Amino acid sequence: MREKDQAIEIIGPEGVPLHFPAATLSERVMAFGVDMALLFLGVACVLILFVMAGAGSGSASIMGIGIVLAFLIQHGYFIVFETHWQGATPGKRLLRLKVVSRDGAGLQTDAVIARNLMRDVELFVPAAAVSAPEQLYGDAPWWMIAPTAIWLLVMLLMPVLSRERTRVGDLVGGTLVVRIPKAELQSDEAARSSLMPGLPQGDAITFTTQQLGHYGERELETLADLIRKIDQGKVTPYDLQIVATTIAQKIGFGGDLPNRLPERFLRSFYKQQRAHLERRLLFGQRKSSKYDG
Repeated sequence: MREKDQAIEIIGPEGVPLHFPAATLSERVMAFGVDMALLFLGVACVLILFVMAGAGSGSASIMGIGIVLAFLIQHGYFIVFETHWQGATPGKRLLRLKVVSRDGAGLQTDAVIARNLMRDVELFVPAAAVSAPEQLYGDAPWWMIAPTAIWLLVMLLMPVLSRERTRVGDLVGGTLVVRIPKAELQSDEAARSSLMPGLPQGDAITFTTQQLGHYGERELETLADLIRKIDQGKVTPYDLQIVATTIAQKIGFGGDLPNRLPERFLRSFYKQQRAHLERRLLFGQRKSSKYDG
């Protein structure tokens, strides 16, 4: 049974809220399991090859190089993939997940490094404490062990306790793990939401990617304010026609529909423009205004 989806809201610099489906705990665990299996395979192959080469040549330095290389693979696997695969590892890509910046900007290398270096503290140290507590605690009294054990438990259970399924590394790096929606479902949803109440499904207005790419978050927020005023009855039909025809001219939308049905045109454009910006932000492509590339 699928866990209940959580929507993550990211507020852009212009105050425009953008929404993404959060990765569920089971999805993150499965993705991590795939990555750990691949990582274990790679480290094991490197160690076996260098140990065999070292044993054959009688050189301890070759085996030492193998150990260093295995260490680099272990700690660089997630960093390299998330940096060069737009926030995804093989496991995340298989589960259609990716890491994004909490502030909506492009994923930075320092954020990727920070979130992954914390993995030793939040996962491997608690695992060592459970499997070999005597190595970690030694002969320490219980009143010293108890706070440490509680702290390690909180670190380990953070993805379970937090609403957005964030772990400590996400908090340190300022990142979130989201699910990548299927493109065809996004398009369908945009078409459905562009309809005014009472209109049949076939009457949806659709815009091309080029038309939706003309404006950014600042213009979207301005349009959102206008729609709020429409709902409050504070906009005249003449003003609606002026705004709708101006936008249509700017984006190259032909026909007289913006002049005949300006409210329907503006609502359709707002819904699809917002969905377009959300898709761009999902891939770290922020467009703050029409002046951005």
